[in-house]
Amino acid sequence: MKTFDDLNFQPHSSAKDLGVQASITFDNGYAISVVSNVDGGQCFYGNHPNTYEVAVFNQRGDFVPLQPFDDVLGWQDRMQVSKLMSQFQQDGVQHEKLLHSIKQDKQNND
Repeated sequence: MKTFDDLNFQPHSSAKDLGVQASITFDNGYAISVVSNVDGGQCFYGNHPNTYEVAVFNQRGDFVPLQPFDDVLGWQDRMQVSKLMSQFQQDGVQHEKLLHSIKQDKQNND
């Protein structure tokens, strides 16, 4: 099972001096992207090395909605990132269906 410790952070491709990025594709085809600000950068919802912005993509490369009104989660710590990684490795399809259902219900009630 992959965890936060398996992420290999590199300078962000679009914000080299302001952020870092790492990604992993799991055996089931889901992928996680983790980014964070460095040295006072203000591009992402996280400040390396303590908090991170996370996105998950399904096998088609589409965003998985991690919140009812946004596809990313911000300000996640290492444990929260590892937990999300575990959820998608264990049963990505079911977890994605649940998140889509939550998003739909929330949008229908607002």
